[in-house]
Amino acid sequence: MKHTKLTALAGALCLSLSLSCTALAAFWQPEELPQDEAALIGFYRSGGESLAVRERDGHLEILYRFQQGDKDFTQSNEFALTKNHYDSYALREVGPNTDAENDIRFDRDSRGQGISLVIGQRSYTRYFAGGENGKPIRITPAAPMDQLRQEAQKAAPPNLPYDKTADLVELSSVVPGLQYDLRYTTDNNLFGTPLVTSTHAYLDRNAAQALGRVQTALKPYGYGLVIWEAYRSWSDFKTATLALGTKNAAMLPKAEEGYSHNSGRSVDVSLYDLSSGAEVPMISDFDELSPAQYAQFPGGTQKQRWLRDLLRQQMTLAGFTGSDMEWWHFDYDAGSRYQILNVQVQ
Repeated sequence: MKHTKLTALAGALCLSLSLSCTALAAFWQPEELPQDEAALIGFYRSGGESLAVRERDGHLEILYRFQQGDKDFTQSNEFALTKNHYDSYALREVGPNTDAENDIRFDRDSRGQGISLVIGQRSYTRYFAGGENGKPIRITPAAPMDQLRQEAQKAAPPNLPYDKTADLVELSSVVPGLQYDLRYTTDNNLFGTPLVTSTHAYLDRNAAQALGRVQTALKPYGYGLVIWEAYRSWSDFKTATLALGTKNAAMLPKAEEGYSHNSGRSVDVSLYDLSSGAEVPMISDFDELSPAQYAQFPGGTQKQRWLRDLLRQQMTLAGFTGSDMEWWHFDYDAGSRYQILNVQVQ
């Protein structure tokens, strides 16, 4: 593989020229998977069984989930695939009690997307996570959003113990070069309609300055930060809990418990390409309800996992703590209790 040769070259240069390997490594990235194989990557089911097709080192693999409680596929069995031709592969299973090879055949739709696979005599059907097939998951609000917003504004926020109060600043005034894709100000979110009216992003001043360090650190890699969500007032959070209704109430904490985004120290971020200005296709979409949302999910492509881990690494170095359940969510100064705020921002 080309990236393997580049890694070896980088190591040789570090030794011969006494260069900083860390600085030089910033320019190495995994290669994109060819589109015909990338179109096969995803989740497949057969009855109660579930598996994921992923890529590692330029080759497709199957992650077979044998435990129903394995939400992020980290305990799955791994099987490498050998490509015979376009949609035909071989799976070799080697173990203490088996040494068998099975043929695998993929079927595609008219767009070339993998929609099923057959292992031996068993067929698995592709199920698309929210956003993968252009049909993101949507929850119809329990009532019109304006009505819910008015109800939320009448409610009193909780008065919980706290150690610190955020000093809110507009992020773009502190961190140059950010891109805003504030999902809850648009209809491109879980509810399919704007939740908040402000089109600005606020965060605690110290957290914003830390985010600036991340922005600087990402530049040698060719990436910048996209802000999906930052501070959200408690009444906006209350509106979201009302919109979920009883059926989906478990998706958020209870309003009386507050929410980390109400504290001004939590932010949801992704990456964009500095050269093109386009958002980078990550391992999952924002608020995607699938195993790919988890920070340790081993599926997707090697490039997607590398990008996710790069983001987490740089955010951690700057003082943020990443969520295990949502790879895009980070808390600054996570060891402190911050006041739940209900400040309305413009």
